[in-house]
Order: sequence, then structure tokens, then C-alpha cells
Amino acid sequence: MQIHKSAALLATLSLALVLTGCEGEQTEKDMIAEAQFCLDKATDEASAMACTSKISGLTSPRAYALRCAAGFIAAEVTDPANLSSALNAIQDNQGTTALLSALTFPRQDLMNDTFAACNASGQDGLALIGAMAKSATLLSNLSGGAFGSCTSISDCDSAQIESTINNLIAGLTSGDPTEEAEAAEAITQVTEVVQTVYATTCGGTQTANDDICGQINTALGQAGVDIATTDPAEIVELGKKLLEQWTQ
Repeated sequence: MQIHKSAALLATLSLALVLTGCEGEQTEKDMIAEAQFCLDKATDEASAMACTSKISGLTSPRAYALRCAAGFIAAEVTDPANLSSALNAIQDNQGTTALLSALTFPRQDLMNDTFAACNASGQDGLALIGAMAKSATLLSNLSGGAFGSCTSISDCDSAQIESTINNLIAGLTSGDPTEEAEAAEAITQVTEVVQTVYATTCGGTQTANDDICGQINTALGQAGVDIATTDPAEIVELGKKLLEQWTQ
């Protein structure tokens, strides 16, 4: 499976920072411009977070887009070597787990804040890439547990993520009530991330990314459930089908 538009999707991290329009107060425009200029030079978490401090208190979509981009810079996901590795892996038909590995954040709290900002940016591309990054981080964060295969949350390659996914799916029918419950909880967390962004990224006639949304829609069809379901068993079944899509 190839994600043909991944380059365009990841590029939205840069495109989101282009300042357009003239609405809003001049003071806010100046703050946004200053933070934008700052982020253009940011290379790590300290420098990226220093840039977002310049837009503290702002709640416009553009401010959230900057915070979203800052989170990826802080996690070094926008490092050219990391992005090149992810895109090359996809082009080599290595599947979605290669993308998930490249999008993994080093800390869950940083990922949670970044995901919230991406989702509040009003840009479907940022919301979708944020959801994929949060899903990847949730899977990598299982390192050391009953299902995790990663060395650590910040050291998880494509094969290890695929192994973690397979372990989770197998855990649902392990026969051990505790293990089955833990697998269901982990899968539910990933599914709920996708549910959060689906309507704005994959639910219309125009999708943020045909390949990623195609996997989600295929999983929905296989599970036979509505994306908005709140039934715990249906959420787990949808998550299982989606994880299976990601390992194909």
C-alpha cells in the first residue's frame, strides 16, 4: 500500500504557516508574524516553545496552526532526515507503519498538546497528520508492556510498531481477561483519536488524504459500524479493523 499524497499532507505543516488575509487586530497579526518568523528558525523543543510563547493567549485558527507546527518541530518530526525516511519508506511500499514510526513523538504530553492544536487549526491536513502522529505515539508508548515491542516511546521502528499492532489484535482473544481488557483499552484510545478528526478530514467528498482516509473507510465498512459510535465493543471492532489496515 502506498500513500501517494503523503508528501503533500506533510507539506501542510509548512503551508499552514503562510499568513494570508488581513482580518483580525493588527496586534494579533504582528504576534502571529513574529511567531512565524521565529518558527522558521526553530530546531528543537526549547526554541519551538519559545516561539509559541509569542502567541500566548491567542485562539485564532492561525495561532493553533503555529502551535501545531511547533509541536512537530519540538518532537523533531519535521527534521528533514526523519521526513525523508518516512516518505522513502512509503514510496518503497513498506506501508503505513513506516509513516507511524516517523511520526512518533518522544512524549505523550507533547503529543496531546500538539494534537489539540492541530485539531483546532481548522485545517484538515493538520488535523489528520496530528491524528496519525497521536496514534503512532500511543502505540509506541506501549513499550515494555504486554503488547509493546518498542525499545522506548522514542525508539520504535516500523517493524516494532507492526509487532505491537499484531500483539494488540491477538490480545483481544488471548483468553486472559486482564490482557483482553488491556488490549481493548489500548485499541479504543487509538480509535477515539480517529473518531475525533474523521468528520473534518475523511467524512466528506473531499478528503485530506485519499490513502489514509481510504484505510479508515475500509475499516468502517469491514466493522459495519458508524464512525460516531459510542458502543465500546463497536469502537474496539473498528479499531481492530483499522489496525489491520495499517499493517497491510
